[in-house]
Amino acid sequence: MDNAVGRVTSILSIPYGYTVTLWSAGALTFVRIGPPSVGDVLLFVTGAVTAFVTLAFVGHDHLDAEVPMRVPSLVVVNLFPFVAAMALVALPARLVGTTLGYFTNSFLATSIYILSLAGLVRVTRRPRG
Repeated sequence: MDNAVGRVTSILSIPYGYTVTLWSAGALTFVRIGPPSVGDVLLFVTGAVTAFVTLAFVGHDHLDAEVPMRVPSLVVVNLFPFVAAMALVALPARLVGTTLGYFTNSFLATSIYILSLAGLVRVTRRPRG
């Protein structure tokens, strides 16, 4: 059973962390700039997807043919949702206005999460020498 639990948590670690990141971004945006309209929700989705697709395009030459890829075990700790949430808290809440705030916060949360994980993967996969 330990092996099965380890396998499942390693497979779920990235989507779980991303879910927590996006949920936190949405909740923080709601608390800081108010409830979203239907359009704001669509902008939130658009911001997250735009960041994801943009960063996928940046790394498209290196996309793995198979998902899930092996990731460093440190990813299971899921510290990066905190990094993304703290970055959003550090930004002035009304810097870009209510409507653009939903787009911006989901875009930033997605970007920070992906780039944080990419940095960890890069550092842990460097050849030892």
